[in-house]
Amino acid sequence: MLSLLIFLLLFPLADLAAKEIYMWRDENGVLVFSDTKRPGAKVISLADDKVTSMKKADTSVFEKNNTQTKIIEYGIQIVSPSHEETIRDNTGSLHVSARITPSFNPKFKAQLLFNGKRNTPPQSNAVFVMRNVDRGAHTLQAQLFDEEGNVVATSEQITFFMHRASSIAK
Repeated sequence: MLSLLIFLLLFPLADLAAKEIYMWRDENGVLVFSDTKRPGAKVISLADDKVTSMKKADTSVFEKNNTQTKIIEYGIQIVSPSHEETIRDNTGSLHVSARITPSFNPKFKAQLLFNGKRNTPPQSNAVFVMRNVDRGAHTLQAQLFDEEGNVVATSEQITFFMHRASSIAK
């Protein structure tokens, strides 16, 4: 983005000399440049000689946002199996995948709750494998822990159905 700003401010463009350029930070903190005015946008005016130095540019947007601390809200969602899905596996094997947003921090840990109980120790990825799951209805929920062990996100509880061949002889 800085390269774009330098390009816009230093490259001689006759048709841009008379226009106003606006800059602002979006909801993710990304610096945006546009010729369309938005609420809270700062005007960057290009000088008549088509060259504006960085000293003339209003840098208050940079300074103001550098002092703010952005709080990241994490989320975790079970993506496989889906809610009320039937799993057909005679060995009772179950593969559970969770999605973490915005992205998985390597210092964080994920844990799976099976029928309301912690089934696996916290681990550094969001894929879980379970073996010999009994037939019938079961619930799953995932939790995300920060580096201090605090729960920062919990998924919605889903129900799945394990379908295995009966062990009763016919």
